[in-house]
Amino acid sequence: MSEALIGGLLIFGLRLCDVPIGTLRTMLMVKGRKLPVALLAVFESTIWILAIGRVLSEGLDSWYKIAGYAIGFATGTVLGMTIESWLAFGKVMVRVFSEQSAELRIKLLDANFGVTAIKGEGRDGEVMMLFVVLKRRRQRELLRYIRKIDPDAFITIEHLGDAHGGFVEAPMNVGRA
Repeated sequence: MSEALIGGLLIFGLRLCDVPIGTLRTMLMVKGRKLPVALLAVFESTIWILAIGRVLSEGLDSWYKIAGYAIGFATGTVLGMTIESWLAFGKVMVRVFSEQSAELRIKLLDANFGVTAIKGEGRDGEVMMLFVVLKRRRQRELLRYIRKIDPDAFITIEHLGDAHGGFVEAPMNVGRA
């Protein structure tokens, strides 16, 4: 029984490696990053073959191996999502509708966020809409600034395939002129 348990844990560990690699490979594939995708695919498929080979090596009689495979897949999926959120690939567009849009715009510009302000009409009259395109890894920072100034601001966030031109991120230590 201990040999079967060790086999199940080994398969779990292999799945804990290949599934997060697959998640990252998929995210990079969407971004068009061919070389990293190809390299990750080699590692992912090699690890997967080792894992499935261990499961099938003695038939499907060992529930330890099957459980190791399934639980490793589930855990690896969550781990892959967690790693991807830490790396925060890509850019987002954040739209902000706030009663303090003018003050918020200045504070965000001072914090090196590119902000476009457009006047619009809301339910209760004129509003200023703020648009910010930024690297996803700065999204939490932006939301903290917004919530600090206006906890009631209405915010939408859209993931962008790509963005060209304009002001996405200022060099360090550069403020508003």
